[in-house]
Amino acid sequence: MNDFIHLSEYHTGDDMTAFAGAMAYLREHPGTTLVIEPGTYTLTGRLAKSAMESVMNGEWGANPQRIMFNPKYEYDRGISFDGVKNCRVEGYGVTLMVDGFMEPVSMVNCENVELCGITIDHIRKPYTRGVIISQSERDGNGGRTCEITLDQPVTPKSPFTLRYIFYDVQTGQNVPCGIVSYEITDPTHVKAVLSSPKDTLTGLEFYTVHTYHSRPAILIENAKNITLTDVTIHSQPGMGIVGNRCEDVTMRRLNVVPSVGHHYSTNTDATHFTSVKGTLRYENCVFDGQGDDFTNVHTYYQAVVGREDGNRYFLQEKTPDGTHAQTLDYPDIGDTMELVSHDTLEVIGHYTVTDCEPMPEKWMCRVTLDKPLPENTDGLMLSDITRTPFVEIIGCTASRHFARSILLKTRKGALVEGNHFRDVQGPAIVAAAESWWYEGVCPANITIRRNRIVNCARNWGEAAGIVVKADSDHPKGQTITNITIEDNIIDCPNHPHGIFLRNIDGVKLARNKINVKAEEIVIEDCINVQGV
Repeated sequence: MNDFIHLSEYHTGDDMTAFAGAMAYLREHPGTTLVIEPGTYTLTGRLAKSAMESVMNGEWGANPQRIMFNPKYEYDRGISFDGVKNCRVEGYGVTLMVDGFMEPVSMVNCENVELCGITIDHIRKPYTRGVIISQSERDGNGGRTCEITLDQPVTPKSPFTLRYIFYDVQTGQNVPCGIVSYEITDPTHVKAVLSSPKDTLTGLEFYTVHTYHSRPAILIENAKNITLTDVTIHSQPGMGIVGNRCEDVTMRRLNVVPSVGHHYSTNTDATHFTSVKGTLRYENCVFDGQGDDFTNVHTYYQAVVGREDGNRYFLQEKTPDGTHAQTLDYPDIGDTMELVSHDTLEVIGHYTVTDCEPMPEKWMCRVTLDKPLPENTDGLMLSDITRTPFVEIIGCTASRHFARSILLKTRKGALVEGNHFRDVQGPAIVAAAESWWYEGVCPANITIRRNRIVNCARNWGEAAGIVVKADSDHPKGQTITNITIEDNIIDCPNHPHGIFLRNIDGVKLARNKINVKAEEIVIEDCINVQGV
């Protein structure tokens, strides 16, 4: 790369037009580096502003996800990398300030691209922050009537209790506290009855999101050899990064964290990768305050919904919300499909795809396999085990967020090493196929070592630190293979267990230091276990 251009060369007063012009040049000139001068740039559009207004006015109901997380949903894109090859975008000191709800960066149909330095945030956050300014004595049910003042206006019909937290600025931790009832008394004040074991609620910060899943801050799809370096995401009405049907993605010093003075970041997952090939690497990243996992890596289970002559079948993924990119999932010719039981996750057989016809309008695909499936496929699922990456998560930090930190469902293997997890709602590290969510597959060849896990899983999970299991109605057999867990520190005195293992053939445990309330390690239906 020896050709440089600057965004200012394309700037005539409108940021969106300038980015469109610069990206058009990159498409025509592989090998170019685009330098974005430090400053704040506005990304917006008619659909983005309209979406925000519809959400906040309650036009899309109490849960706008049914509108915004849909293959037919129309939305604005900000910076589009579509068709770009062998290029680099440098944005150190750059903030992309989004006006509305949209997809700020689309890294789609591109190859050998590095994005550096940018920060993504919103003029009107996709959540609302407040502070409790007064509280009553407890009522007969133990609740307290509190007044909350908000930093941004809401309407009486704004989605308000989809997902929320109460944060104690003195301790730096989220506080157990539930909303029993509430009334929006004016655009910036709420009267709410709160249930909490904590005696003093006045002064707590309150954060509530107005959407669940929608478009991500950065989409990586049908892309190869993508690197994100020093990228920061402060907020998004959905996930931070969604990667789908991509290959070889590296994230160095990615930060999905709250903006200064705030304690909430993305509304749902910080990152989420599906149907990926090659290597997926996280290196020295930081995740804090997001509304779900810091990563979930998986392929999709497909149900057999029809058959034709020969070995031709119609497949359809059955996840409750559709794919996370809201585009059709399908195998490539030559991929290996694994047939498993939905009830037990036991493997029935393996098949090679010899032909595939995507049918996005019908949300299914027609595949031809190298041999016939069983006559009765009720209760069986197929998954594309070729589209699972080798995952490396090295030197990352995660704190104070919902759900799990890491959720792995990859067959190619993973190395989770030298990470620090603190005050996470669920278990820090989970490797588990989930047939009930149609996300798989049962993992294999995973090494988890030299991680520090502190005060995690206060609310749920079989163990606070590490959980490895087949998650189905009646898990059976040893559907997971080759798991190494060594030299980890698990200091979670509020949870009964540190490590939970189930349905594994081949476990190595060594030199883990665990501080929990009861049994340090729970092992169910595993064979070839070393080190217990």
